[in-house]
Amino acid sequence: MTEKSHEIAVADFPILNPEHIQPQDYLRPILGATIYAMVFTLPATLVGLGTGVSVARLLTFQLGVATTIVGMLLISAMVHHFVWWRRLKNHGASAFIAYEDLDMPLEEAFELCLGATTQLPKSKIETFEEGKCIQLRVKGNFWVTVDRMIDIRFQGLGEDKTRVIVDSAFKLTPARTFLISKIWGPKWTPIVFRLDVRKNKQMLAQITDYLRRVPEWNHKYIYGDSFEALNNEKVA
Repeated sequence: MTEKSHEIAVADFPILNPEHIQPQDYLRPILGATIYAMVFTLPATLVGLGTGVSVARLLTFQLGVATTIVGMLLISAMVHHFVWWRRLKNHGASAFIAYEDLDMPLEEAFELCLGATTQLPKSKIETFEEGKCIQLRVKGNFWVTVDRMIDIRFQGLGEDKTRVIVDSAFKLTPARTFLISKIWGPKWTPIVFRLDVRKNKQMLAQITDYLRRVPEWNHKYIYGDSFEALNNEKVA
């Protein structure tokens, strides 16, 4: 990326800033893990109180579980931090996002990219905002890979040039997403959801490959219907 494009990316994606995580930011997952441990041990603690187990034994049990959970999460945070920093240092922004500059106006690029995204296997358009973004959901392989959410954003660079930025992240169940976000906090969560860099880069490469071929296409996309060629001939 050029310096200018890198500045644009960092403004939109804070995790591309090498100083995004500071030492004091470790306090957030530690606090989240502590609260999770208290909630996790609460049913057993209540049962113990009801059956006459001493408070001292219950506190020892809670402390042991909390120490284990906090210790595991702290190690996980250190690993996440190192892997994220190392990959950002070695690969730059391309480890987490991809972009393609198309020689066409923003409106045309958006319409053609909207059509291109329907060609991705196991993909479904969740939402889109005209001329701004497209959000895709790509199904994973059962018990092998999780679903992914693909955000495609558009930036007009002039009359006949548009930058398309692609971001890919895990798509988990609402319950798991809520749990992860509450434990890790807002600064860590984007990193946790994007660290499978090999799969992430495969997905980004697959989408940008479609985008590179967009200008060669001769059709427009009508959402909720089939493709129509410019000469009104139906295309499957």
